[in-house]
Amino acid sequence: MIYDQPITILKLPDDVGTPLQGKLQKVAFAYCAEMEVYHRRYWESVQVGSRIDLMVELPLPRKIDAGMYVKYKGHIYSIEQAQFGADEQGLKITTLSLKRSEVQYDIAEA
Repeated sequence: MIYDQPITILKLPDDVGTPLQGKLQKVAFAYCAEMEVYHRRYWESVQVGSRIDLMVELPLPRKIDAGMYVKYKGHIYSIEQAQFGADEQGLKITTLSLKRSEVQYDIAEA
C-alpha cells in the first residue's frame, strides 16, 4: 500500500457539548492510502442507519476513536469506525471508515 495522501485527524474539545458549539482541534497529521468501499459494505452501513462514503488506511496503530473527525482532500469526514489490524506483510495499520459531514466546521489551528 502506498501512503501518499495527507490526512489530518481532528476532535472536538472535551468541554464542548455539540459540534456546533466549538471548533475542531488538530490531534495528528499522517499520510494515508484511499481504499475502495465495496457495495456490500456500503449497503450494510445504510441498513443500520449510517453511511460509509470513504475508507482510508494509515500505517501504524493510532489513538483514533469513532466520533472523531478527519480533514481529507479539503472535506471534513466523521469517523464511523476505526479498525486496528495488520497488512499483508504483518505491519500494523489503522483502517478508518468515514462519512462525509454535511455540517461546516471551523478548525482551530494549533
